Amino acid sequence: MPRRDRFLGKIEQIKKNIYYLFAVVVLSFVILVLRLFYLQIVKGNYFYSLAKRNSIRLIGIAPPRGDIKTSDGVFYAKNVPSFSVYLYKSKNLDLDRLNTISQLLNLDAFSLKEKLKLIPYYRSLPIKRNVEKSTVFKLLFNEDISPFVNIEVTPKRVYPSNPYAYANIVGYISEVSVDDLRRNPSFRVGELIGRKGVEKKYDSVLRGRWGYKEVEVSSKGAIVKVISTTPPKKGKNITLTINSKLQSFIYQQLKKNNLKGAVVVQRPNGAILALVDSDSFNPNFFVEGLSKKEWNNLKKSGLLNLFDISVQGAFPPGSLIKPFMALATLQEDIITPNTIVFCPYAIKIGKYTYRDWKAGGFGNINLYRAIESSSDVFFYQMGMKLGIDKIDYYLSKFGFGRSPGLFSYCTKGNLPSRTWKYKKYSQGWYIGDTISTSIGQGFFLASPLQVALAFSIIANDGVGYRPFLVEGVKPFPLYVFKSKYYEDIKKALWLVVNGSYGTAKKAQIEGLNICGKTGTSQVVSSSVYKKIKKKVREGRMPIKKALKYYPHAWFASFAPKDKPKVVVVVFLEHGESSANAAAFAKLVYEKLIELGLI
Repeated sequence: MPRRDRFLGKIEQIKKNIYYLFAVVVLSFVILVLRLFYLQIVKGNYFYSLAKRNSIRLIGIAPPRGDIKTSDGVFYAKNVPSFSVYLYKSKNLDLDRLNTISQLLNLDAFSLKEKLKLIPYYRSLPIKRNVEKSTVFKLLFNEDISPFVNIEVTPKRVYPSNPYAYANIVGYISEVSVDDLRRNPSFRVGELIGRKGVEKKYDSVLRGRWGYKEVEVSSKGAIVKVISTTPPKKGKNITLTINSKLQSFIYQQLKKNNLKGAVVVQRPNGAILALVDSDSFNPNFFVEGLSKKEWNNLKKSGLLNLFDISVQGAFPPGSLIKPFMALATLQEDIITPNTIVFCPYAIKIGKYTYRDWKAGGFGNINLYRAIESSSDVFFYQMGMKLGIDKIDYYLSKFGFGRSPGLFSYCTKGNLPSRTWKYKKYSQGWYIGDTISTSIGQGFFLASPLQVALAFSIIANDGVGYRPFLVEGVKPFPLYVFKSKYYEDIKKALWLVVNGSYGTAKKAQIEGLNICGKTGTSQVVSSSVYKKIKKKVREGRMPIKKALKYYPHAWFASFAPKDKPKVVVVVFLEHGESSANAAAFAKLVYEKLIELGLI
């Protein structure tokens, strides 16, 4: 019996264990069912949308940039269709595949890998633009890499004809950098943005609005089908105030005559008809990006000059400032237009002698003759009577020392003053500084565009408008300086071109009353320059080596005298004689007449 009882006890214990096990299984099943109910029913929509997000992707479609064309209908920037390669970032995209793609597209694998770090997984990145059809086929028919590659027909930015003639105006575009992305969250990886000129200034207008493609992708990341498409919106087109025929003519004339310099042609209201820099660049180089080696090669060959001397170059204006000095002395009642001033060949102040450009001097002359013949000694005397503080005050009224505001990188030049010199050199101001400033030398610097703005104020009888390049911009008065002496200044400037003693007779055109002023700014002292010229004449120094010591040549003007329609400024870097600048300006005026612009 005891043995039987023990056996029955064990049976009971096994039954209990089975019951417990069954209860655990049932309970687990109930929990599993409840969990499935929760996942499928309660949270079903959530996980459905999550799964959809993992299989549905949005691919951005870059918008075409707006066109840029001139006032006479010539395109300076437009778009043409081209093939672009987008790379899909997936965890299945390993290094071997990345190397294969890089080799086919002639890209640096390391740089591409770094670029991919800028975007999250399951996003597309544009990696190559303007790809040849043969390369496209190689990418698509390679089954190992085709799931990660998407080919799109995208707009390619093109700068037609001879972009060297206008690149300083339109600028260029290039791909956004990491710094750009940090600075502006609206930029996208791989996007092209304006870097200089009109492309930069009006970038937000030209860029347009991105479109999207909603696509279904496989587990490997390959696009299965396109679900929907939201087309991009093209950026706004821009029409420039530039006349393409005038712009090209001036550029070609500079090149034809082997001249280095800049020419500004604008309306008195600030609308620019031509803005030419002889040394420029081809903006098409930047569309697909430049390697460091390509950049250096272009720089060495002289085909990559991004510095625009028409707006960024700062040079001594020389005698161009004499009309403004004359106006200041008239305003201060120091002289009248007919006051006779004795102007010898030289004046001596302390141990220094300051000479005129003309041997023998000019003798007794008035303001008209002083400007017509460009007497230095006359304006030495006027400068000393005014003093540097009043010179600084009056010349600032004509925009010197301030940016014209056309582009953010326009130079301010330099309008010297006591404060400026002390901050710059920790030195006081000397009478010799005043004398140099009085004829636009020494520390005085200005750009061709600044000079054009200053002369437009004389042309407008005291109103200077901010320069602009895009049609539809409302002229904005930057400077207003009224005076009763503008007619006297205009008379003197007319004599410079048309008078018996004028220094700009080479600019004369029959039937057109041009008012202007020549200017020659020294690069080295007169004595050093004479020695260099002698070496050139004797064949002891090549002209190419000596050229950098030659003076700069200026001619600033407007026409016609009574109702000015155009302002023309010619700057020839190391042009030696202002007569050369005046002669070049004559070509510009003749072209203006031919085109019916004056």
